[in-house]
Amino acid sequence: MTHDPLPPPRRAASVRIRTPARLHLGMVSFGVPGERAFGGVGVMIDRPGVHLTITRTPVAGQAAAAAGAARITGSGPQAERAVFFAESCAAAWGLAAAACRIESIAVPAGHAGLGSGTQLALAVAAGMQALFGAARAEVSEPRRFTAAEAVMLARAVGRGRRSCVGVYGFSGGGLVVEGGRLVPAEGSTDDAHRGFSPLLARVTLPPEWRCVVFGLRDVVGLHGDAEKQAFATLPPVPRDVSAELARIALVSLLPAAVDGHFAEFAEAVFAYGRLAGKPFEQASAALPYASSTSRLIDTLRGWGVRGCGQSSWGPTVLACCRSQGEADALVSQFATTDLAGRYDAAVARFDTAGAVLTTEDAAADQARATGSP
Repeated sequence: MTHDPLPPPRRAASVRIRTPARLHLGMVSFGVPGERAFGGVGVMIDRPGVHLTITRTPVAGQAAAAAGAARITGSGPQAERAVFFAESCAAAWGLAAAACRIESIAVPAGHAGLGSGTQLALAVAAGMQALFGAARAEVSEPRRFTAAEAVMLARAVGRGRRSCVGVYGFSGGGLVVEGGRLVPAEGSTDDAHRGFSPLLARVTLPPEWRCVVFGLRDVVGLHGDAEKQAFATLPPVPRDVSAELARIALVSLLPAAVDGHFAEFAEAVFAYGRLAGKPFEQASAALPYASSTSRLIDTLRGWGVRGCGQSSWGPTVLACCRSQGEADALVSQFATTDLAGRYDAAVARFDTAGAVLTTEDAAADQARATGSP
């Protein structure tokens, strides 16, 4: 008896990736010799996230590919940065023929406390791996990523050098607690074999909870060389401060999240963020948006919003709400203030999935491009 051969697998011709955004509540410790640095707490929200597509493009023959003719192009917001990340993947994984087109459909504002750089980098790396990696993706159902996969992607694009909240948030969303990493006294810490901060806990927050995100318009937060210089000049976090931050995270924040106790959770978010910001006070006070951030948080607390704070270096401010109705009411109340002229306010859900990648084969991709049924 003979059997008809199975049809060959339909290899993906293009991929579409969506990621959440990251809010960082603060670090537990850094600067103490011999102890772990940069561990901390953060949470993922479903908007504003990264949304991009990567499509394979033809390479003109094997000889051209061998000669380095493979070309990566990009369009849309932060396209140049996306191309850079793709080229980093091609170099790290030896993808000589990785010709593709990257379309950035949406990317959150950079250096605003939303973790957009890490999410963009990992999204590009996930797409490159799916299209050109050793185990190229077949057309299938949407897929998500494990923490180990996220770390692998982060190595290729140089992310996770300090905090890894965004790396682990990419892999599964939620409230994330990381342990920090050991920083060698000498030598580079940025190579592909560096140690990553371990994931200690991930909690999926109740689906009815919301987060109002306040984004300051036309302002860029601390980043790049200026951020490196700030870390180089900051004093070590005192051990008693690190101990109290760990206590808040372990005894208040995580249990409240697991049990769905909103009031306890909100107070812990504020207490953790306020204390985590103490070692940064001097550097943060010099930032142009420092007074505006302080005023906004004081205003929110005055209205009875308990779970509010600044994400990372800012300027983004977050406010936790018990429900959609409570969040909508807060946005409406905020719109009546003079601060509304400087900030955009949006309601987000706490993300529960992390990044999602979908694939299309050549026929479907062509039909989508031409509008055919």
